[in-house]
Amino acid sequence: MIWLLLSAAPAHAREKLKVHVQAAEGPFKSGFVNALQAGNADILLAPSGEAAEMIVALGDEAFSRSVQFGKPLLGVFVSRRLEETLRRKGCHCAAIWAGVALNDQLAMLQLMMPVAANVGIIIGRNSAWSEGTVQDYRGRLGLTLFKVDDQAELGKVLREELDSLDALLLPVDESLFGPDSAKLVLLTSYRLRRPVFGPEQSYVHAGSAASLFASGGDLVSETLIQLESFMARKRFRRSGFVHTPSVIVNEHVANSFDMRFHDSEALRSALEVMP
Repeated sequence: MIWLLLSAAPAHAREKLKVHVQAAEGPFKSGFVNALQAGNADILLAPSGEAAEMIVALGDEAFSRSVQFGKPLLGVFVSRRLEETLRRKGCHCAAIWAGVALNDQLAMLQLMMPVAANVGIIIGRNSAWSEGTVQDYRGRLGLTLFKVDDQAELGKVLREELDSLDALLLPVDESLFGPDSAKLVLLTSYRLRRPVFGPEQSYVHAGSAASLFASGGDLVSETLIQLESFMARKRFRRSGFVHTPSVIVNEHVANSFDMRFHDSEALRSALEVMP
């Protein structure tokens, strides 16, 4: 009987966490907030940063502005470099980084192109992957790293180096791989018959072969894990990318390169059974 009473007690004694979601108003914010509340009844919405115990900031701009509140701060889909810079300055913060882990994207690429041997990776100053991350890779693929600072340098690398590679893999980097550069990257890819993978969903729609990406649902799930950990331990989990990203394949491009998987569902199923 005593055990039954003790096991029931936490349901009533559980502490609530007052959270303010800092973001530009719009459908993404409202959908994110609704999913957050539906995912954990112990999360209470605070009307402002001043009234909250914790701030959840969506995107780089909101993350930077939220430091002023001096509260525990969780960034969602923020630049890895920005989060690390603010944390070095003393910010009590953690982040779900924009993008997907390098090893995850490489595993996806290997499934799509089992015979690929030499993969080029282009990174800039604000890319989701660092030079050290690429250098630490210990898989069977040979990686060739190119560091570029701007789109002019990006075009030079594509023209001079892409033909010697089996494929090109790009990280999330809004300043380097935004809409303006997509045409340059993808047209060069078509001309030299070398597929591009990544960096995210919109690139695949534009002509990249396939990518893993952090969907809104993936970001909500990862946020709930962070908040539940904070409520239990009073500290954040380590910053990082989403653990279970979504997948998308451009069927036309996958067919034209005769890749192993030609649709998102087939690739998703294959990734799920990987060790």
